[in-house]
Amino acid sequence: MQLFDLSHVIKPDMPQWSGDKQPLKIHRHSEHGPDTHMSSSLEFGCHVGTHLDGSLHFLEGQPGLHQVPINQFAGSALVIDASASAVDASAPTIMEADLLKDHDLSRIDFVLFHTGWDCHWGSEIYYRHWPWLSADLARLLAASNLKGVGLDTPSLDQMSGSVAHDVCAAAGMVNLENLTGLGPLTDTIVQFMALPLKLYETEASPVRAVAWLSE
Repeated sequence: MQLFDLSHVIKPDMPQWSGDKQPLKIHRHSEHGPDTHMSSSLEFGCHVGTHLDGSLHFLEGQPGLHQVPINQFAGSALVIDASASAVDASAPTIMEADLLKDHDLSRIDFVLFHTGWDCHWGSEIYYRHWPWLSADLARLLAASNLKGVGLDTPSLDQMSGSVAHDVCAAAGMVNLENLTGLGPLTDTIVQFMALPLKLYETEASPVRAVAWLSE
């Protein structure tokens, strides 16, 4: 079975959302030596890198990630080619509901949008003008009985927006942001898994998102 890694590497100099107050740090407490071994600790926000947002992120009273059934984080995924929405990196582009017009979502758990925006990862462009979901597209996804939606961009919404997050949260969906490497899987149904850390009463967690083709 071939696994496709859809996650960015977590490292100290990686890009982060401009509003995140917690700088990412990897502390090395000891190295290999005659009487020592390598020991490290991590310090970062829950929304760092490739991560999953639970409904609690935008909707008060929802369960923390430690309470969400683990089945919510795995299932079949349809990878949609939305790369036309990222052609112009100098201007914002809204992804519209017609991206789903020829697709049957009745047996799909996740919809993942390949915009190609991950090619800007690590540059100042990445957190500026990325493609995001229109309200109509978010409502269509929310009405499709999905477990979640994912993109290779920083957010479902524009920098100051929350419409898509609100709509998906109300439908009990999880959101996956900062995915990467979706290109080879476009227009394909894959098996998908993105397990968050079992963090107590938190709204989000970094994930190692992977996909594989059904035999």
